[in-house]
Amino acid sequence: MIEDLSQGDYIALQAELDRFVKNHLPLGQAMGLEVSHYDAKSIALSAPLALNDNDKGTVFGGSLYCSAVMAAWSFFYLRCLQYNLKEGMPNIVVSKGEIEYLAPVTSSNIIATCENTDKTMWDEFLARYEQKGSAKVCLSSMINSEVNGVEQVAVKFTGTYALIGYSST
Repeated sequence: MIEDLSQGDYIALQAELDRFVKNHLPLGQAMGLEVSHYDAKSIALSAPLALNDNDKGTVFGGSLYCSAVMAAWSFFYLRCLQYNLKEGMPNIVVSKGEIEYLAPVTSSNIIATCENTDKTMWDEFLARYEQKGSAKVCLSSMINSEVNGVEQVAVKFTGTYALIGYSST
């Protein structure tokens, strides 16, 4: 079962994602984006404000969007690696995305999280992928920030991600 991985397995998956970002996503690399937590239920990506600030001393909207998109994309990517559907790297595309900017983000680190424990959704995804060779999932992510001394959701993102196969590179 996917949720029965060891801590070492989770660390290896985090390292694989960090390697992928370094080798294939120059924007993520320039933002300083890295995995700060991953298990089968959730992921957290972090990036320093110092590399992503704007003229107002808050996080640049494009960095918030990229962090939110990448949190959900990364969660999906690692889940696909865990499911080990085929040899190679999952070929994932974002087919739709919607974001809400609810409050400025001023913390020293952007923390974008994605969580999904809907077993039925994953079972349906796997069945579609095995039948058609491609499948989609809808995932959400969020970024919190402190506003007037209270931690609250500052960014909400919902996206549709498609696994369209696997590649060898």
